[in-house]
Amino acid sequence: MRQRDDTGPVRRARARDARAPEPLDPELLALGAPPHAQRVAALTIMAAAVVATLLLLLSLHGDITYALSTRGRPIDLSQARLVEPSSLVSNSYVRLTGTPTLARTVGFARGFGTRYRIFPLAGQRTIYVQVRDDGSESFVRSEYSGRLVTFEQLGGRYAELVRVMQHDAKLPVTSASFLLLADEPPAAYTWTLFVALVCVAFMLLDVYFIVRWFRPVSWATITSEEAA
Repeated sequence: MRQRDDTGPVRRARARDARAPEPLDPELLALGAPPHAQRVAALTIMAAAVVATLLLLLSLHGDITYALSTRGRPIDLSQARLVEPSSLVSNSYVRLTGTPTLARTVGFARGFGTRYRIFPLAGQRTIYVQVRDDGSESFVRSEYSGRLVTFEQLGGRYAELVRVMQHDAKLPVTSASFLLLADEPPAAYTWTLFVALVCVAFMLLDVYFIVRWFRPVSWATITSEEAA
């Protein structure tokens, strides 16, 4: 004879209760949403930081490319007066020989007060040389090696210098003229790689937080099986 099971409805009720989501914490629900103005301001600052970091990377693009140059030895351009301007490649590591025209030297300072001199080499009107001025005459030599770039590629930091060279020194320099940054091999720009890595890491982290901010909060439903 089959006996009546009075515990069945109780087990089914418990199963339904186990499948039901846990009630939310009233104290958590009582917390107010962050002020809209502060949220917009925070997101704006984070987005501006990403844009600023991206602009910094773009400004260092030429330096980073030069630092990654795999050429161990400079390209020998031989005598400056024999160089064909159309054969010059900007942002390259080169070696050049020539006689400096000291009477038309232009001096300036940059960075932490480090002084430099710029002068043309005799017999041509396309290439200028920049050397560090340590107070001696060590820059007076016949051979120079380093990074060859155009004044245009150097950007606004040399725009005023070009005007001074044109008006004060009466030099035929233009934005398309080349400047040899003497004694600056690719290894001298290794620091730009570290800066680039830091910038990329910062951008990824900032973008992650922005995306996470906009991601809706999901409340997990814990079943009796998961609890067990």
